[in-house]
Amino acid sequence: MTVSGRLVVGRDIERLEALVGDLVKQAQKKFIFDITALDYADSSGIGAIVACVTQVRKAGGDFRVAGANPRIQRLFKLTGVDTLMPMYATLADAAAV
Repeated sequence: MTVSGRLVVGRDIERLEALVGDLVKQAQKKFIFDITALDYADSSGIGAIVACVTQVRKAGGDFRVAGANPRIQRLFKLTGVDTLMPMYATLADAAAV
């Protein structure tokens, strides 16, 4: 799943959480968020990612993140989100595991 642009409070976050919820209901077990093109996330965006991780894990699934730029990596580290999910440099790396 590609997440790009700005992940901020609003409809995009609601759609992201709904999409992940729908896929979980359809028994999707492996999620990789490709955030290579994610430029910015506010606290609501970070919360949405945490909510997605929680949904997937509660359903027994696997959640990974690929391609975080240094700014997003720093944001994840400051908020502790980096400890909730494996992070990979590239989508290929995340898919290979």
